[in-house]
Amino acid sequence: MSGGLSIIQILLITAWAFWSIVDSLSWNIGFNNCILACLFTGVVVGDMKYGLIVGGTLQMTQLGAGTYGGASIPNITSSGMIATALGAASGADPIAMASSIGIALAALFTQLDILARFSNTAFQHIADKYVEEDNTKGIALMNTLGIIPWGLSRGLPVLLLLVAGQGVVDTLIKIIPAFIMNGFKFAGGLLPVVGFAILMRYLPVLKKPQFIILGFVLAAYINMPILGIALIGTAAALVTYQNATAKLAAGTAQGGDDDYDE
Repeated sequence: MSGGLSIIQILLITAWAFWSIVDSLSWNIGFNNCILACLFTGVVVGDMKYGLIVGGTLQMTQLGAGTYGGASIPNITSSGMIATALGAASGADPIAMASSIGIALAALFTQLDILARFSNTAFQHIADKYVEEDNTKGIALMNTLGIIPWGLSRGLPVLLLLVAGQGVVDTLIKIIPAFIMNGFKFAGGLLPVVGFAILMRYLPVLKKPQFIILGFVLAAYINMPILGIALIGTAAALVTYQNATAKLAAGTAQGGDDDYDE
């Protein structure tokens, strides 16, 4: 199999990609999470660290972004799985792979998301006829069949590119002009910053500036790894939550005592 991947590996990765969008539109357990998807891909191809780096790099490009109102955003999950599988097999730098091929494919796969939405309407129109006939089984069937275009929009490109192997990626790199590839690499480095900025826009940073200062000091002056900073942030969040919960409980108890005395 091209790229050093076996048929079992390709099928496992494709199945995850297919199910990722189904999970995202229903239970939302986390299959569509780019980091988890790339981690799974890394485990399948035997390089978990590579998957974490690719997934983390791409995930940062969409911090604060979401598909609200049915909007289509770049599909970093499928592109990240492809970048992980082919990149790990070829030995390419994971950050460069995510910033170039990962970003390029994610933008391209946006069109497949739109196509899936259009294709799904065919099943819904049939379901409309079943509504007029009071055919509940037919309605349920059409809604279930609607999974097919959604899943194929994620799983099919993964399957085709992994079967084709690294040669397709190399061909794409040769076809795409250098200035466009450089643009993708630049965007790949810039988008995580934009993602953080969007996320911070909706966080109460002005109410809790001490945590921003602490994070900056730990990263800039102590050179603490991001995992350590994240763990400290988790501890700070837990303390803040516990204090707020205790304050609320105390206020409720005080109010209850007043009512009782009256």
